[in-house]
Amino acid sequence: MPLHSHYPTKRVHDSQSIELLTRQALEASQAGDWDRVDACYTEREMSLKANVVDRAITQRLLAIDEQVRAAALVAQAGIAGLLADNAQAKRQLRRLKDISGQVSATSGAMHLEA
Repeated sequence: MPLHSHYPTKRVHDSQSIELLTRQALEASQAGDWDRVDACYTEREMSLKANVVDRAITQRLLAIDEQVRAAALVAQAGIAGLLADNAQAKRQLRRLKDISGQVSATSGAMHLEA
């Protein structure tokens, strides 16, 4: 049997595993498991270096990658919102602390004078 007759079967299998890794990355991104997303893409990168992927699969991978990118943008916006809320809460706490410190200093002075 010629050597090249086994190659297409391997290619199909590897293409399927590359697509599976990409779909797993999408699922992980939707769950917010960014470490798993990174692991899937790292493994996919190694597989892509070792295999040739046909155009149709490449188009599917790119479409899934766009969905992962969209999930990342949503997560990023959520984090930015939380950071803004956190900064606002810190400012309010500082103001309260400053007001409390001024009231304590004033009431302490009044107490000493009385």
